[in-house]
Amino acid sequence: MKTWNIGNTTVRNPQRLREALLLFSSKMSGRPYRKPEQFEFQGYMIDAGLVDSDRRGQEGDDGARKFASAFKQLGFITDWSNGKSWRLTEPGKALIEKPNIENTIFLRQLLKYQLPSALEKSRTEGFNLRPFRLFLRFLKKAHDEGMVGLTKDEIGLFVITTLTENDADFNGAFSKISAFRKEYTSILGGTKKRAYAFQQLEKVANQIGLKPNTLLDYADSNSRYCLMSGLLTLKGNKIAVSESRVAFINDLLLDKSPLLANGEYLQSLYDAKLPLLPTDNSVFLSKEVNDLVSRIQNTASTLSEPYKLPDPPTGDDVLELQEYEQALRKELKRLRELIFYRQQNTVECLDEIQELLENIRDNQLVGGQVYAPAYFEWAVWRLFLAINHFESKVEDTRGFEVDEDMQPIHHAKGGAADLKFEYKDFTLVCEMTLMQGSRQFAAEGEPVTRHVFKAIRDSGDKPVYGLFVAKKIDPNTVDTFHNARYWSDWNMAISTPVVSIEIDHLLNIVEKMQTETIQVKTLQYLLERIITLQSNFKSGPDWYRNYEKQLLGFLSSSTALDTGKATYS
Repeated sequence: MKTWNIGNTTVRNPQRLREALLLFSSKMSGRPYRKPEQFEFQGYMIDAGLVDSDRRGQEGDDGARKFASAFKQLGFITDWSNGKSWRLTEPGKALIEKPNIENTIFLRQLLKYQLPSALEKSRTEGFNLRPFRLFLRFLKKAHDEGMVGLTKDEIGLFVITTLTENDADFNGAFSKISAFRKEYTSILGGTKKRAYAFQQLEKVANQIGLKPNTLLDYADSNSRYCLMSGLLTLKGNKIAVSESRVAFINDLLLDKSPLLANGEYLQSLYDAKLPLLPTDNSVFLSKEVNDLVSRIQNTASTLSEPYKLPDPPTGDDVLELQEYEQALRKELKRLRELIFYRQQNTVECLDEIQELLENIRDNQLVGGQVYAPAYFEWAVWRLFLAINHFESKVEDTRGFEVDEDMQPIHHAKGGAADLKFEYKDFTLVCEMTLMQGSRQFAAEGEPVTRHVFKAIRDSGDKPVYGLFVAKKIDPNTVDTFHNARYWSDWNMAISTPVVSIEIDHLLNIVEKMQTETIQVKTLQYLLERIITLQSNFKSGPDWYRNYEKQLLGFLSSSTALDTGKATYS
């Protein structure tokens, strides 16, 4: 093995590890974990929706073994290999019992993880590193060099193939990243850029006996696990350090302690309080909270917005300081979201939205499809923030959480709309999906109409429109929304107007907004006209084909969009 990989590519979404660990602990405690138990646990995971149902009856190590390997590697359980008796560790207990500090628990475990170790001795000749610390060092260097972050190609080519923390190895690898970035940027055209990147991936993959796509899979996998630290974020097609955590990261990277010997390593790995973090230090915390107070005051002044500081602690107790720091961050985040909202109609932000939608459409996001749903919702949210003039609070327009850098933490939870905008004269409910084919129709038809129905029920006299956005619309889905209605009981049905469009239509809207302003009344005019058209067609696909033609004609016309009029083809 000439690359390293935190976790594994089978467990593609580390956000599922906590739920899987809870299931593992409840079903498998006090038992050896051999092949029969692995088959059994895989069945439990299929029933819980943690792995695909088509894996039922397959080899246990295709799912169950890989999940348990991730638990072991990150120190959430002790070594279960070869039928050994295993137990849940203190970090494992903390992960199950304290989901509100999941990022901190992952951060401590990621910081400790090293190669080689008592748990991973085979195929680690030449390795001498703590992968997450090295990953963080590369990203901090990219930040300092003004490169924003690193792409999936750069991580696969140069980061995960660096096997030590040696300064010479690190500096050599970063020089290669810089040279690759310079050459890639100089090439004109997306097709030629991808050809160059693949050529480099093929060259490195051949040298270490892997396939080019395997390097990209490992880059995705490592990025997803490292994002669980709470210190990183995605920016377009790059993973980067969070701006709000730069001071914290700087302090972390000052630690030059060596790798630990076997016994000492396991003792540390299974200790939920190690390693100590900068925020465990009252001196660092005091400096941090003073900085946060200053940033809140300056941000509020820039916005001409009032602010409210939480009551400060009376002493230097670390726990009280940590709680105070979190409360300050919450207030700063509220103010920063207002700035973010006001920036979205700028040329720079519209360009970012366009690039993000293109990356989602073309499957170019770092982290692969795991994070695509969240960033899809985020991109559409940003687009409607750019249109502006809604009456809701900004934080009430989204069904998902954002971090301090305004990046999405997770996609919207079930049971509510992905996005909801209250305008003066109407309400808009937005739902997004990356599902395609018949699964789209099965998964989205009922929830979308139900969410629109709920909005109608709560809206009073204001009209409500649903907007459904997908990478590609399935004809069965659009037929479901054709003259749709939702029965609240056996006696009453309410019409639920929903318009379906694709990512490419959003990109056409962004392109229009880069030169013209879209007024809210124009948005309502478009939606109302499309909904009115459905009575003229017997099927959803016929209706869709007609209004798509009219929508594209509207967006390509030279008529200013703020008039509420357009020339249709």
